[in-house]
Amino acid sequence: MNAFEFRSEDGAFGASISPKTLTEILESCRDFAPAETGGILVGRYNDALNCAVVTDASERPPDSRSGRTWLLRGTAGLQSWLDRLWSSSKRRYYLGEWHFHPGGAPEPSPTDIEQMGKIARSPSYECPEPVLLLVGGAAEKRSDVRVYVFLSKGGRAAPVELLAT
Repeated sequence: MNAFEFRSEDGAFGASISPKTLTEILESCRDFAPAETGGILVGRYNDALNCAVVTDASERPPDSRSGRTWLLRGTAGLQSWLDRLWSSSKRRYYLGEWHFHPGGAPEPSPTDIEQMGKIARSPSYECPEPVLLLVGGAAEKRSDVRVYVFLSKGGRAAPVELLAT
């Protein structure tokens, strides 16, 4: 099966995610429902540097905490996992975040926008245009997936929705 493709309306930004990776994310959402859950997205950019190719998504780190409407994504094990992916022959790296809004819309909350802005501006992330994949709805029935890229403008991160193609 082909990757799921998303593009901004103007075609300037894109993201693709493998069916295997998306299935793993949706299974994690089902496992943790009705609480929020999440992790990080890893991969590479295409040769034109206008499409994030998501090849992997982390599981929920074990030190994460969450409730029905909030998530504090932990960090335990992520750095060693990222180091292994970077040193592999395919050199994959951090692209952004994913998380689940159980029973809600897959739209970035004010907290999501603030956190993605911090990531975009942080030298330690080295990710000036992070991707956010959100899953909304009822994980055990039907989920809605949306993807956003965050552009830093005037010190704030503005989300650009990428539409399924």
